[in-house]
Amino acid sequence: MGSRFSLRAAAVPDSLELVHDLLGELWEGEPGIELMDRIRFETALIEVASNIIEHSRPSGTDPVRFVLAVECEPERLYAEFTDNARPAGIDLSRAELPDDLFASGRGLALAKVALDQFSYAKEDDGNRWTLLCRRKSEATAPQ
Repeated sequence: MGSRFSLRAAAVPDSLELVHDLLGELWEGEPGIELMDRIRFETALIEVASNIIEHSRPSGTDPVRFVLAVECEPERLYAEFTDNARPAGIDLSRAELPDDLFASGRGLALAKVALDQFSYAKEDDGNRWTLLCRRKSEATAPQ
């Protein structure tokens, strides 16, 4: 059995605090998650949320909004972002960390490195981002 958390928010900078709050609830509700699993998952989640907030453009007259659903299971941490923005046109296979001289462009590459699976799909009404982090905790260690 696992835990589920979700939120709906406007794609504005203040919404990052809501994502942090959701992660705080997750860590409080699931204290057995190892620190490295937390760091990997939180890094990826915040980077994707930041990308949606910074780069999404409305597809019509409605402002950009996103829904974040997070699941915590003994073997994995999973998240899915959906938004109502124009298609992001992202090719995650090309997301690579830039040289140290670049101040931006690291977000999706960091998420890709941190996760075991990371995907993006254009949907009829927006975008879908899926994030999977396999837990390395004692919950998955052989007994």
